[in-house]
Amino acid sequence: MTRVQGTRFEHRKKKRMNTVLNVAIGLVVVLIIVFAAQIFLGSSDTEDVALEIDEESEESVEIESESEPAPETDETTEAPEEAPDEDALEEDEDEEGTEEDDLEPAEDGEWEPVGTNQSGDFSHDFTRGGTNWNEMERALRYATGLGEDMITWRLENGGPTSVIGTVSAPDQQTSPYQVRLEWVDGQGWQPVSKEQLSNNPYRRG
Repeated sequence: MTRVQGTRFEHRKKKRMNTVLNVAIGLVVVLIIVFAAQIFLGSSDTEDVALEIDEESEESVEIESESEPAPETDETTEAPEEAPDEDALEEDEDEEGTEEDDLEPAEDGEWEPVGTNQSGDFSHDFTRGGTNWNEMERALRYATGLGEDMITWRLENGGPTSVIGTVSAPDQQTSPYQVRLEWVDGQGWQPVSKEQLSNNPYRRG
């Protein structure tokens, strides 16, 4: 009797152990499936995200390439410069000549200011070849009727706003003209008097 009871007890014990083992095995299988699913699904999600990022960066690159102009290379050929128009050059020369010759001869004492390119407050400037010097010589030619070959013997300060110039023609160096010029603001130098000297105090020999 006791042996029969012991056998039943052992049978029940084995049955319980088998049940526990079966449950444990089932849990392990479920956990393996879950982890495997997470690994595979997680990697596919990561690949999708990486793919989306690549597509976005490609789109941004395309947008930038469309918006930025293509850089110029050394192979780019520039349009050749047009040769200066000879007619235009002649017109410019004519205009420059007209600037010198546009002053009509006037009777002594009836001269007008010769015009000026200077601006600002007046100050004496005797720099040879400068704007003021050239405008003074223009006024002297205007008053004397001498041409471009006029010889300027002397230009000197004649007062706060005046100068005295001594000039002659190349073939009349012994009898130069002495001309007084007055500065008129905004209008330039104006001859006010002219005298022809009987000798040239600035000529040597």
